[in-house]
Amino acid sequence: MNTIGTKTIETERLVLRRYVIKDAEDMFNNWTSDPEVTKFLSWPTHTSLDFTKDLLAKWVTFYDEGRTYNWGITLKGEDHVIGNIAVVERDERTCSYEIGYVLSKRYWGRGIMPEALKAVIRYLFEGESDLMRVYATHDLRNPKSGRVMQKASMHFDGILRGSKKNVLGIHDTAYYSVLRTDLVTQKQYEDLFLEIHPGFFERDYIRNIPAGEVASEQLLRLQEFEPERYEKHFPDNVTFGYYEGGLEELREIVGKVIPHWPQIFNENSRVYCGYVDGKVVSFCMIEDFGEHEINGVKCRIGGPGCVGTLEEYRSRGIGLTMVKHVTQILREELYDYSYIHYTYEPQWYAKLGYKTVLRWSGRGFED
Repeated sequence: MNTIGTKTIETERLVLRRYVIKDAEDMFNNWTSDPEVTKFLSWPTHTSLDFTKDLLAKWVTFYDEGRTYNWGITLKGEDHVIGNIAVVERDERTCSYEIGYVLSKRYWGRGIMPEALKAVIRYLFEGESDLMRVYATHDLRNPKSGRVMQKASMHFDGILRGSKKNVLGIHDTAYYSVLRTDLVTQKQYEDLFLEIHPGFFERDYIRNIPAGEVASEQLLRLQEFEPERYEKHFPDNVTFGYYEGGLEELREIVGKVIPHWPQIFNENSRVYCGYVDGKVVSFCMIEDFGEHEINGVKCRIGGPGCVGTLEEYRSRGIGLTMVKHVTQILREELYDYSYIHYTYEPQWYAKLGYKTVLRWSGRGFED
């Protein structure tokens, strides 16, 4: 992995910069000598200023290698280090970095560390094109550190029991992360949309959508799909599976839900359905949108399309359970993302974990 090294980062309130030898006294006074601050860290409290000076002298020499990411945290206008944030572990195989941090207790509760953490995450992803994941961890007995990660918009990955060791011993560890694909901008989503649906806003039926009607586009990263988050139990006469009947019969059912949809279905359409007593009451096309780049990462995208349920069978959970099964199928087929196109019911799909990434009207994309 290429590295850009430690360069100055400025935020609204902070300056993150390289250390210099004279910072040792601030380090010692602000955190390295404070047992309350170092309680959950991997290194013991410093008992002398000389020990901090020796450590800092080594840190400063590491900058010459160009591979170190290690910042002293200062407040703008006050050039005294009050904390530290650094890359503490690297995994070249998975292209991932672990970030560690510490802050003087006099500055706790002011949002300083989330501000610094967000800035470093952005700096690393913008500077290293091959970096895929940035993560941070904390001892479960230190939930305040977890709140820093949450405020920095990191994703909670889970808990590994007995996976790390600090001065208190081996501990259960919470993991939080940010993936490169988590940092997609609205403009990037718009470009993806137009790549999948070229000329979309030039279509007559889109231009004729009444003013004020706003549709949503949704995505779900399939490795994060949790089928158990939506559970419905049905009597034995409700079943689910691939459609195996005739095309005209299917088109007739589809037309009862949306009159202009039947022509979308053809002999090559892969269709999954919900059945009551063996009859189709809900239908869903399994679509393949191909391979596309999401923030520089190639991803395979599929999705449930033309989802519909006969009116008399709505509000029973049959349709959403069908979509859940289709989402599971896409994950098993190693798609990276499931994509919901053109829906006025984003809250419905949100029950399965789908997130709205774009909104649009007949005039184009909405803010």
